[in-house]
Amino acid sequence: MTLFHRRVFCALAGLMFGAAQAALGQDVTLKSADGSVGLSGKLLDYDGEFYRIETIFGEMTLRALGVTCTGHACPDPGQYAADITIAGDRDALNDLLPPLIEAYGFATGQPTLRRDQVPDGWTYFVASPSQVPVARIQAQPGDSATGLAELAHRETDLVVTSRPAASGEIRAARIGGIGDLASPFRHQVLAIDALVFIVSPENPVRSLALDDIAQIYAGTIRNWSEVGGIDAPIVLLQREAGSDANRAFRRNVFPGDVPLSPVAAREFGSDKALSDAVTADPFAIGFTGFSGIRNAVPLAIRGTCGIRQRPSRFGLQSGDYPFARQKYLYTTQRRLPIFARDLLRFLASRRGQDAVTAAGFVSTAISTQSFGDQPDRVSNAVREAGDVSLAALQGFVRIFSDAARLSPTFRFDGNLIRIDQRSERNIATLARMIELGDFDGRELVFAGFSDSQGSATGNRRVSRQRAERVADAVRAAAARADLSKVRITVHGLGEVSPLACNDTESGRWANRRVEVWVR
Repeated sequence: MTLFHRRVFCALAGLMFGAAQAALGQDVTLKSADGSVGLSGKLLDYDGEFYRIETIFGEMTLRALGVTCTGHACPDPGQYAADITIAGDRDALNDLLPPLIEAYGFATGQPTLRRDQVPDGWTYFVASPSQVPVARIQAQPGDSATGLAELAHRETDLVVTSRPAASGEIRAARIGGIGDLASPFRHQVLAIDALVFIVSPENPVRSLALDDIAQIYAGTIRNWSEVGGIDAPIVLLQREAGSDANRAFRRNVFPGDVPLSPVAAREFGSDKALSDAVTADPFAIGFTGFSGIRNAVPLAIRGTCGIRQRPSRFGLQSGDYPFARQKYLYTTQRRLPIFARDLLRFLASRRGQDAVTAAGFVSTAISTQSFGDQPDRVSNAVREAGDVSLAALQGFVRIFSDAARLSPTFRFDGNLIRIDQRSERNIATLARMIELGDFDGRELVFAGFSDSQGSATGNRRVSRQRAERVADAVRAAAARADLSKVRITVHGLGEVSPLACNDTESGRWANRRVEVWVR
């Protein structure tokens, strides 16, 4: 933090919690948080993270977090408090980050105090259990592109985005001297969200084709009766131009090969405001993030073959819903203050992901869904059976009828068997669960599926190869596990169970996958 920022924060923190002075070379006593353990000695150094003292046992270094210092020589921790700025996606900064910061404070016993800024943003002050200033966190809401540019120019410490950093943004960071050439940014997946289309509960329409949505927002479909609804004009609502949500809408509904463009629609500055407006108007349609559905009704995306892809928590975690979007948390390669590092670890932990769920977003934690809770699987398999034999359909039901699907799902481009970055994370998570004994005495089923391109025999072969590749990768990653306690089986089922129509590349991509089931 700059000297100016430190002085400003010290002044604010001093008003809240008081201050002290440091004097190196004098005696201090360091005690554990509960006061049961104490250590006295001459203070040699304090850098905001660690105390270094000379004791009767020799020179010792103790982490400051959880330690109380007593004595005239004790430093003022406020002078070393972390000053952190977070920029990026407005929705995540306003709707997701505040409850996560408060959850971190509750979990660690560190009180948090929020101050809203005008016209936008907020500041959190965080203190230790003994009321010593620990951190000031300032939000600078905007969008993903602006936040990454600020990070590349060292104008912020953390950035929340609704998409991965683009190659041009990575090049800008390298030019700016951020990090090394291989990886100028570090990142972790904070949560999962999605682009979701919503209508009022009074509207009978429950699914739309993507082409219908494009024509509705292009103004060529203007009445609900044209898409199976009542005879009433369609009211268009959308997120504000320039927002990450609006960019996601245009990218998915009006890509470069679509000869349409959206017409003017009533704009809203937040998912909450848009969702409430849609709920109150039976003739309206709008789009939000998954966390912004509230009392509105989310629409399923209907393919030309009749398969419906529904927005659900499991569908977002597994990637089955086509417009799922991950929320990323980016920083640079430089060493962050200890508070920031602890906060990032908390956000990636199970407790942090529980807080993500409580905030209305979808966590990255593994979830399960029983075969009985997936009624569309059988109907889709029958509808799109094609050259699939009755025996293959029966085998599909027999394999999974008494099992539950895990949310980690592995997808592939074309006939490739290469595992992507998201799949690598899923492999690490599954391996960790195996090492912890979560599947002891149970069977893990790795089931490969394909699109409908090519022969049935070839599709079964390549889908099994993919399933074997994933199963082998999980075994290798679970190096500390006793694999004799877990039964691992592999199946290659080809095109037997499509999750999307096979007449588009996006649908075929959704169908080329390896699922993991447990019984």
